[in-house]
Parts: sequence; structure tokens; C-alpha cells
Amino acid sequence: MKKYIPVIIALVTLSVILVACGGNNNTVQNCNISNISVTSISELEEMEQPTTLAAGKQIYANIHFVESPKETAYTAIWYLDDREIKREIKETENDMQDVIVYELEAEQALNGVLKLEIAYDDTILLTKELEIQ
Repeated sequence: MKKYIPVIIALVTLSVILVACGGNNNTVQNCNISNISVTSISELEEMEQPTTLAAGKQIYANIHFVESPKETAYTAIWYLDDREIKREIKETENDMQDVIVYELEAEQALNGVLKLEIAYDDTILLTKELEIQ
């Protein structure tokens, strides 16, 4: 029995490490939904989040992800008045941090409450709502 104790300790330690490293619940560093698209972290940090968006204009969700290996796939799910209108999967292009821009076409930007969910696999990382007028 004593010879199995180090193996059990190693397995428990490995399990704890895998659970701690495998979670992507805190990978969204910053998010801005607006009519402006940005590609750099510094531009995104300087942006102010509008309280409403204009109907009939292209909408961009600028998302800064951290602690994400290159080619990590995230899904943006757009809703208008609680009805799903678009789902889009994009991957990070850089290792450990990147900005991904999701786009909602102008013809889909109608008056109502716009909700955006960002998901990794089946886990919702972010939910944000804005009014379109």
C-alpha cells in the first residue's frame, strides 16, 4: 500500500493542475461593441463603450483574449430581442493573447436589444447587451 501513495499523490496533483490550466473562464480581458473595428490591444483599451448603437450600420465586437494558445476557437452568438441572428467561430492567430473582431452586418442591425455571447466550447465567457436605435 505504501508504494501506491506517491502514485496517488502524483495523480491528484496532476488532476488539480489540469483542472486549473484547462479552464478558459477568464480569458476575455476586454470587450467593446461598437460601429468601429480595431485590431490592436492598445486601440481597444482606448475605446469607450457606447450605450446605444445605430440601426442599419455594421456592428463590431472587438474582443481581447488572454491566456489563449494560438488557434483557440471562440464562438460569438448574436441575438436581437432574444432571437439568435448569427453565430460565428473564429480562432486566435497569436499565442497567449489576441484581438478577435466579430462582425454583425448592417442589415441585421435592426431596432431592438442586441445581445452578444462569447463562448468557448459550451462555456459562456461573456454576455453583453446594448440597445440598437
